[in-house]
Amino acid sequence: MNVIKFESGGYMSKKKDLKGDIIRSALRAFAKQDFQKVSTNQIVEDAKVSKGLLFHYFQSKLALYTYLYEMSWQIVYRDIFNDFPFENRDVFERLKLMILRKTKCFHKHETMTSFLKRAHAATQPELVKMRSQLYQSFQQKSYKRVFDNIDKTLFLDDVYIDDIYKIVIWTLNRVTHECDKQHNEKSKAELLRILEEELKHYTTLFKHYFYR
Repeated sequence: MNVIKFESGGYMSKKKDLKGDIIRSALRAFAKQDFQKVSTNQIVEDAKVSKGLLFHYFQSKLALYTYLYEMSWQIVYRDIFNDFPFENRDVFERLKLMILRKTKCFHKHETMTSFLKRAHAATQPELVKMRSQLYQSFQQKSYKRVFDNIDKTLFLDDVYIDDIYKIVIWTLNRVTHECDKQHNEKSKAELLRILEEELKHYTTLFKHYFYR
């Protein structure tokens, strides 16, 4: 899948093309309305292409929606791990950076983020099935990279590292969610600063209790 780049408030392909127009129009539509309320007519009218062309690239509205969902998480993955400092083998520091970069990505790509929020709130069985499979794949791939070649010698001898991973991931994600909920009226820069301080506090706490 070729990732459509996000530039100046919209998704832009390296070379403007009709498929890119469809993708951008569909993303805008699904970011504003739920899946069942968006029509293919609406998408092609905004993209200024024929419906036949839409179905040339995508077999169905669900196929287009699935493409957008997978593309969005690929963009998040790219933004997290591009030039990621893997030389730092401290797993808590890696997890903190992963969350901060993911948050920055969401702030940067507002339309994509609105789409993902709607996608994760959808209850239609076919959307839930699609979302579960692709999101699980994204999470597994992401955490595999974060946990790869970490320095396990930092941990105390009598701790269960796999259980610690679960506790830390749940805690940091919960902190992120609560921070966004409590400070959503603040600027993106301020919210990111608050989140960074919160994550720093908890990673310091984890190191105190789980490291030598």
